[in-house]
Amino acid sequence: MINSNMEDTTIVVSSYCIKENKDELEKPAVTPGMDVVMVGSIGIGGTLALAKKYEHVLREKFSSSFVDDVFKLEKVSNTDKYMEMIKDASLIYKVGSEGTFAGLYEMSKFMNRGIEVEIPDIPVWQEVVEVAEVFDVNPYKVDGIGALIIVCNSGADMVEYLTDEGILASVIGRVTDNNDKIARNGDEVRYLEPTRVEELANLL
Repeated sequence: MINSNMEDTTIVVSSYCIKENKDELEKPAVTPGMDVVMVGSIGIGGTLALAKKYEHVLREKFSSSFVDDVFKLEKVSNTDKYMEMIKDASLIYKVGSEGTFAGLYEMSKFMNRGIEVEIPDIPVWQEVVEVAEVFDVNPYKVDGIGALIIVCNSGADMVEYLTDEGILASVIGRVTDNNDKIARNGDEVRYLEPTRVEELANLL
């Protein structure tokens, strides 16, 4: 599907669109060397789901102000504001319930291009990290609704523009000339793959 508010060259997709309508979707004009930018934090949807079910657990472990801040993530769980502001992107991918790692994989597969991202550069709110540690879950694999992944030519300019508007954003990697889907954390290399097991299946 193409968002009519975007420039004609921008393709806006989600995991649902890719899986259900892949034969009907137009392919984006993506070339190796383009930047991959993430807007918003990983794991917001999953964090909110855990907080709503286990609020009593969080209040036993954290201060009231911290738990209140967790619930304030609801305000940044909607990507509509981000969508209205983004220009000059070739592809915008809405991260869904399968999480950030799966989203990066699906986006790369849809583009028919490889990607290489740096895990330390992926933006994350501290509240997401703390809640994930309590329940021993991987925040990169839980519901990531509230974040976008963008492919564009000038990632640094995109990030500067969004940051000036008070929006969390970071260049996290680039498009490559192969089909490898790689996430690096220092010397550690992780090959991204589709989600096979729901990270929160035993908790929600």
